[in-house]
Amino acid sequence: WEQQYNSLRAEEAMYRTEQEKLSQVKVVVKVKPKQDELGINWSQIKNKIFRREGREICSEHVNHQTHPITEVRRHHRLDSDEANHLDAYSESRSVIGDGECFYRSFIFSYLEQVIDRQDTNEENRLLHVVERMSMRHGDLQWNSEFCRSSKAFRNLIKKIMRWKRHGRESSSRFLTRLVFCNSIIVLWPNAFHLTDIICAIFSRRKEKLLEFFSEYDTTLDIIIFLRLVVAIQMCSHREVYEPLIPGLRGNYNLEDWCFWRVAPACRSTDHVMMVALARALEVPLRVERVRGGYDPDIYTGPGVPRPRVTLLYSANHYEIIYPRAPSAESSSHQASQREHAADQGSSQQTTQRKHPADQSSSHQASQREDHADQS
Repeated sequence: WEQQYNSLRAEEAMYRTEQEKLSQVKVVVKVKPKQDELGINWSQIKNKIFRREGREICSEHVNHQTHPITEVRRHHRLDSDEANHLDAYSESRSVIGDGECFYRSFIFSYLEQVIDRQDTNEENRLLHVVERMSMRHGDLQWNSEFCRSSKAFRNLIKKIMRWKRHGRESSSRFLTRLVFCNSIIVLWPNAFHLTDIICAIFSRRKEKLLEFFSEYDTTLDIIIFLRLVVAIQMCSHREVYEPLIPGLRGNYNLEDWCFWRVAPACRSTDHVMMVALARALEVPLRVERVRGGYDPDIYTGPGVPRPRVTLLYSANHYEIIYPRAPSAESSSHQASQREHAADQGSSQQTTQRKHPADQSSSHQASQREDHADQS
């Protein structure tokens, strides 16, 4: 009896201890979202569509960090002979695969290079392109979202110009203070690193651009604008693009194709659309495939120095790749080649047009569109 009594007392003490612990714990009741008869959680789907929650899951629509190109080879398990064409690149930047990866990669890669420039020539040129596209949109008499989306794109370009202006003002203020701190620099020469501060100014610009491209609210109209630019460019040069699109007939014309294949969100991008976008914005574009093959040059540009977009295509997805910095010998060799090409002038361009090796649709579009622009 004594042993049973002691065991009951011990169990009672343990029970009281557990009750005290439970009294200190806050009880949180989780209500399971209502589902329909098919078991579909419509509230969760609606939140994803309108982006009310879950942004932290894929907040970096454009990855803030670049990765060595060797990781691309490792990820796709490329052999040494399959990745020779990637030797010309040093890094890659991944982009979210939400159906808009081409347009997001294209415009970010381009603006990333525009931000690093001291002048604002590219920004002013892009503003003129927007005006030209606006006039063509008026000629087509479309009832679309071009007015709102073009305004958003124009505001982004002006915002980049303000970032540059603020950066120049910050650097000038720093240099002014540097003059008064000359004695300190003589005493402690390692206290100030001018190159580090200049790099920090450029890095801050890029951080702002990355922040801009991390929200659907800020980039949605930019993507809509780029898609409409493709449609406007194609429908403004029908004689160029209609022969490249099979299946067009009397009751299904080029405008119908653009409204069905180009303008809607998350539609896949094909070769013809890339050519139209690159030519409309006059931005050189090169798309490498993971395992090589095909001509990577989509649009080589108007022949003037300009930021060049290089993308990597794999399994219906695009991401940004960065060419290696040329060495001193190769850069001097390229400079001599550019001078030689400038001396040759238009005769070299004529030879390139007659070269029989390039039979791609981009080459045909370039020839026809150049002829249309000249006429």
